[in-house]
Amino acid sequence: MDSETRMKEVFREYYSNLRYEIPDLLGSREIGFIPFGGTMIRHRSLHGREELSKFLTSIVPRHMYYSLAYYDYPTKRSMQEKGWKGAELIFDLDADHLEGASSMTYEQILDEVKKHTLRLIFTFLIGMLGISDDSIKLYFSGGRGYHVHVQDDGIYPLDSNSRREISNLVRGEGVTLSSILNVHDTFRRSASGWFSIVDNDIVHFYDGIRKNLPESIAKLKTILKKEDLVTKYLSSLEKFVKMEGNAARKVDTFLTPGIRKYAVMGSKDLEICELIAKEAIDRTKCEIDEPVTTDVHRLIRFPGSLHGKTGLAVTRIQLHDLEKFNPLYSAIPEDFLDKHDKIKINRPMTITMKGVTYSLSGEMEVPRYVALFAVASRAGEFI
Repeated sequence: MDSETRMKEVFREYYSNLRYEIPDLLGSREIGFIPFGGTMIRHRSLHGREELSKFLTSIVPRHMYYSLAYYDYPTKRSMQEKGWKGAELIFDLDADHLEGASSMTYEQILDEVKKHTLRLIFTFLIGMLGISDDSIKLYFSGGRGYHVHVQDDGIYPLDSNSRREISNLVRGEGVTLSSILNVHDTFRRSASGWFSIVDNDIVHFYDGIRKNLPESIAKLKTILKKEDLVTKYLSSLEKFVKMEGNAARKVDTFLTPGIRKYAVMGSKDLEICELIAKEAIDRTKCEIDEPVTTDVHRLIRFPGSLHGKTGLAVTRIQLHDLEKFNPLYSAIPEDFLDKHDKIKINRPMTITMKGVTYSLSGEMEVPRYVALFAVASRAGEFI
């Protein structure tokens, strides 16, 4: 039995014992899948647990998907004929857009993507947009990251342009200090959202300058580069300026949270603040796959299904469990724990699963989840 056939049988055994999580209104969703040895097939539908079970154990997809959208007629091949009724808001976070991902190990990628996912959920969705945590569902994708679903009556009708605005907010697209100040000055908004994040960093920077803290002084030297320019700028901060009728040293005035201090800043002050803002934006923004968020017809991985390139399961995670969640421990199906397989490794690799580090090379017998990961990722084959 070749490796592809053996892998399909392992998947079949898994699906025959799976406790299925059924997405709401499953019959209104489009189903898509990639079979072993084939390409994407879509425009299918399934109704209920029994039909889903029969499908998975008979077809045995290598990759299984369902639509984030709800349709009147999900099996119609034309999107116009499907009768679009609304769609969840989806965020796909993986290694594709991470800087330096090509030089990271799989474990390092998972750790880095988790940081972006945490910021997405708690800084942006809950913090900035005020979305209830009850409306957010979180899944490990089975591959290199996470899928975040927002299910809310106010979200379902949003078109692609509205979803793109949310994507831009999360990605920090076009966000600069000057663009933030223009919006807040025009609408007299209080400190919130991106402004609050940027303003906090700027206030912290000038507080460090006032206290002569090494971190802030070093940052100023990095920005201005020349020692005489640093000395000149520090001297300028001792001058007095008036803000709302009150006179104070510039450095003390710049410690005031909010928009008003920017009106009394000179060009050099604003130039420095813009660079501090850029650091804050780069540190806070989230790298997401924008087309997934903006496409109202997108398919996403089916809960509980196996990822055909890792053998790991698409796993539901409670939001406050994300920080401690380890995919290489918790996304391994229980069915695989007491089984072992023999494999031949064609590309030596090291992977830590269930807390044990495996250095894979040559022919060896390993736990099924390790064998499946190696075979699915094309590093080895069953023997």
